[in-house]
Amino acid sequence: MSFLNVARCWGCSCWCSRFMLLALFLPFGPLGCQLLFHDDGAPLKGQTVNLALTMPETPPPASRPLSVQPDPAIRSTAKTPPPLDTRLLPQQAPVEQGSSLLPTPAPVVANSPYLRSMVTKADTVLVERTITEDTSLRGTVLIKGSLVVAPQATLRIEAGTSLRFQRQSGALQNPRLVVQGRLVCAGTAQKPVFLGPAFHDAQVSDWGGLLLLSSEKKNSLEYCRVEGAEVGIEARYSQFVGRGLEIARSREGVALFDSLATLQTTTVSRCDRGFTASDSELELREVTLRENRQGASMVRSSLVISASQFRGNSQEGLVAEQCRFRISGSSATDNRIGILLQGGDGQLQQCRFSLNRASGLSLMGSRVRIIHSSFQDNLGVGLMIEGARGSVTQSSFGNNRGGNLVNAGSDGFAAVLNWWGVADEAGIAEGIQDATRASGIGRVSFVPFLANRPALAP
Repeated sequence: MSFLNVARCWGCSCWCSRFMLLALFLPFGPLGCQLLFHDDGAPLKGQTVNLALTMPETPPPASRPLSVQPDPAIRSTAKTPPPLDTRLLPQQAPVEQGSSLLPTPAPVVANSPYLRSMVTKADTVLVERTITEDTSLRGTVLIKGSLVVAPQATLRIEAGTSLRFQRQSGALQNPRLVVQGRLVCAGTAQKPVFLGPAFHDAQVSDWGGLLLLSSEKKNSLEYCRVEGAEVGIEARYSQFVGRGLEIARSREGVALFDSLATLQTTTVSRCDRGFTASDSELELREVTLRENRQGASMVRSSLVISASQFRGNSQEGLVAEQCRFRISGSSATDNRIGILLQGGDGQLQQCRFSLNRASGLSLMGSRVRIIHSSFQDNLGVGLMIEGARGSVTQSSFGNNRGGNLVNAGSDGFAAVLNWWGVADEAGIAEGIQDATRASGIGRVSFVPFLANRPALAP
């Protein structure tokens, strides 16, 4: 078991015994050295001893190397992920004018209530553009920001064209089409022009709408559909002619301020207010205002309305305040109040009022002549009068639950030569109410009356 080798001294042959002494005493540390070298009679006292240690050539490894293989449990559960849907990857190329690809909106979780799809392809992309020369647009056009037509320019929108407006990132207000020059929408019944937001499912106030600003040129809109605007068509100190228009799901359908407009075969639906006119001249022919909160509100304007319908509006079908009006061949059905005329003067001819919840026609402080009209089956009053002067004649009344005619004011009203559903005076009087019948003030005169329904009453 010796781990020491003793180098032999030159000319000496007795190192073996000395080595054995070293092997015996050295393991005892300092005590062994004292006994061998320093005590009296020590066997190696005064001697020189050379020692050498021999170490193994290759030492054993200090520790076992760590394994580079993955843990078996982890490796068994790891799976290769499926490839990503390419529709969810970002577009690699930026969209420029004339490009056929539009930026895709950020992906939204399926079945989310906020999921709204947008247009993904367009023939033309315009960014905050001002048109300074005559221009035609066709196909699908995406407008990022507003589009302005300068006073000297004409914008023509071809049949079947779709203009989609998208709000710029960081913008505080919606984009709109502003026309200072001239606008020509040349749609057809088969290929109408569309003006709306970049969203497929247009909602109220998704974009600003069309604004005619000091444009007194011959603006023309033929077979054009407007959706999801703040104001579908707004005109300020301008004039335009429209035919075959459809305006839907906007805060206001048409708004006129100091302007002149003629609309034919136009429908405005599901707006907070279908029409607004102030200090303007408006002619409506075969126009339908339906399913709005309020059909129309006109102030200090001149109105010519023919063959039009005010239907299914939750409030008034038409409110005209201090207006001059001529309404013919029109109907007010299933509104709270069919038509409310406050002040002003004019004429109603061959108009029909039915199924209105509060009243068919209300006159407040107006001067009105009513002829060849009908007030039938209203859930409230057929004709309500308060402070109004005028007459109703050659018309038909009947089956109005709140009364055929009510005069709540102090002025007399002439209601002679009408059909009241019955042919006796007492029966007619039951359906007529006036505030002060006994004194003769505010009296409704209904004699003579017709024995049959007038042929010209609708």
